[in-house]
Amino acid sequence: MRSIRGKIGLAYGALALLGVVFMAIVYADLRYLEQRIAEGVAVSDFRERTLEMRRHEKNYFLYRDPADRFAALELADGIAADLGARRGLFQSLVPPAELTLLARALESYRRQFDVTGALDVQKEKSVRAAGHDISNTAEHLGRQERAALVDSVQQSTRAMMAFALAVVVLGLLAGQGIARVVARPLRELEAELQPLAEGRFNQFVAPSRDREFVSLTQALNRMLEELDIRRRQVLHAEKLSSMGVLASGVAHELNNPLGNISSAAQILAEEMAEADPNRAWVAQIDSEAERGRRIVRTLLDYARRQDFQPQRVALEEVLDKSLLLLGKRRPAADRLRLELQPDLAVWVDEQRMQQVFINLLRNALDAGATRLTISARRATWGTSRPSTEASLAGAVAEMREDRRVTVIQIQDDGPGISAETLPHVFDPFYTTRGKGHGEAHGVGLGLFVVEEIVSEHGGCVAAETPAGAGARFTLWLPCRIQDETHA
Repeated sequence: MRSIRGKIGLAYGALALLGVVFMAIVYADLRYLEQRIAEGVAVSDFRERTLEMRRHEKNYFLYRDPADRFAALELADGIAADLGARRGLFQSLVPPAELTLLARALESYRRQFDVTGALDVQKEKSVRAAGHDISNTAEHLGRQERAALVDSVQQSTRAMMAFALAVVVLGLLAGQGIARVVARPLRELEAELQPLAEGRFNQFVAPSRDREFVSLTQALNRMLEELDIRRRQVLHAEKLSSMGVLASGVAHELNNPLGNISSAAQILAEEMAEADPNRAWVAQIDSEAERGRRIVRTLLDYARRQDFQPQRVALEEVLDKSLLLLGKRRPAADRLRLELQPDLAVWVDEQRMQQVFINLLRNALDAGATRLTISARRATWGTSRPSTEASLAGAVAEMREDRRVTVIQIQDDGPGISAETLPHVFDPFYTTRGKGHGEAHGVGLGLFVVEEIVSEHGGCVAAETPAGAGARFTLWLPCRIQDETHA
């Protein structure tokens, strides 16, 4: 998959390569100019020696000093040797025919001047004519070399300016391309964010196929999914709150008729004879009316919204109310076993702890469990801590080896928890249930709420699959001094 980083790296790599090529061209051009300057120095030296030769020649004809004659001949020999050594250079400046005439002039100059005795007038004229041709050719070489050097400098300047301009243009195009690769998708993504500000949770479409934008879009879509789930949970919580208010009102209205039914049944039972066969039916009416009143009181307690208010309550009483709120889903007596330490009390917020037990029991029943065992005892954290295979959550950091805790276990005979699922059971919005469980179920918040409430009490919760069948959830609730005193 393409990525912005790769594109930027490619662009910078291309610019770096272009810079290296530019530096190589500049270096080669400077070396070329250096060579031309060296050749110009050689041509200038050639010209200077011809001028020096003519100077000695003129001095000889004026003063007849043999030293000037020998010096002129020596310079002529050097010029001839230089002409042979640098013939290729000179041919690039003047036509070959001109070099041939120069060579002949040098030969004639050396032959006419290299004689013993005085020179006659005719030979003097020949020497002067040959020297003149040599100096003219040297001057022409000098002019051509200077012109060639000026032309080379101008060409190098134009080439470097053109290449520098190309580098600047390519750099601007690369910068514009990178800006387009980054800025355009960002503008499109910004436009797609506008509906989110207006409360419309539309899925984002990746504005580019680059890896970074694809990952960002996927992250935003996951965020939208979680926001939508949380929004639905808030709406559901508001519905539950409204239902709680409604249930509270209905419960208050039901209390009076249920009380009247119970009173009437008791009065009727008092007026009936002991042997009256209908007396059992009246007693059952009174019992069921009282049971209805208990359900109403429990419903009122559960629907009432209150702050976290822990207090010492009997664990058996909390479990009875939780089982009562399960309604028709409550397991039969022969399928539910309670193994509670006698007179076991816990320091908890009763309403919240009812929610913990309801969530755990409902999870077990939804998973297909038919038998449930609820046990509770006092122990220390060190002697009752879970196995390493268990998934542990809650206020683990607050637990010490000698910390006194109330250990509550709920074990079922269901299919258990798979090894892949076990590490995630307390994660929010993690669920193995498919659709069809209703809006209030299957969203992955039941066990998360359990962990939150237990942590609020300073305790821990663990999930594991024992060696046999089914699943086991264990709660560790810290004991207080009041609990130990009444134990």
